[in-house]
Amino acid sequence: MLVMCQSFLVVPYGILNTAANFRGVIVPTFLTIVIGMFTVLVLLAPINAAHRTLEKWILKQRMLIKHSEELNVLALDRDKIPGVEEDVRKDREHQKSLAFSRYGPWAFFFFWCGCAVWTAVRWIAGF
Repeated sequence: MLVMCQSFLVVPYGILNTAANFRGVIVPTFLTIVIGMFTVLVLLAPINAAHRTLEKWILKQRMLIKHSEELNVLALDRDKIPGVEEDVRKDREHQKSLAFSRYGPWAFFFFWCGCAVWTAVRWIAGF
């Protein structure tokens, strides 16, 4: 959802930057930047909530596998890492799988910060 929202904002920003009269489109350009930053900040809460839910689910699954002999055969090597049943952050594979959803919003946020700086410099310099 984040990527879709951002793609619908990056394209207008790019189109606005190619306008012949840049001073005439400065307001919509800054509005696009503000909406892009706002979208990132709004979507951070649900993304973090999803991460917490996934961690709870994985911990419950690992506890169930650990305490059930019948289900123990379904355990992965990752489930047997010492201390991983209390803290999912010790599971490097799981952390790698969340990397895009964890760092993607910040990449988009810094992209919009760079766009704001570029637009301001372009507006002040008059090119």
